[in-house]
Amino acid sequence: MEAKEAVLLVGLSLFGFTTPGLAADDGAKILAEVCAECHTAKKNPLDKINLTRGEWRDTLDRMVGYGAEIPKGKIPELLDYLVKTHGPAGTTGKGEN
Repeated sequence: MEAKEAVLLVGLSLFGFTTPGLAADDGAKILAEVCAECHTAKKNPLDKINLTRGEWRDTLDRMVGYGAEIPKGKIPELLDYLVKTHGPAGTTGKGEN
């Protein structure tokens, strides 16, 4: 494991996320890059939030309104990741409302 990956995993652990494999962690990287300023384990944690894809989309729109700089091209990956890790039980993150 490279140092950069280790730092990412440590950072993600602050959110309460577990990472099954780094290949699926593009969304996790985006989350760490754009959300970590406001969301940590102690400040506005996400670990107990479970929303549908539509609810996460609305939440991301609201965060952009608050000033979060989320590149539009990265939103689908971030949504997939949030639904996969923080969606209702049984969701996959793709094509769900």
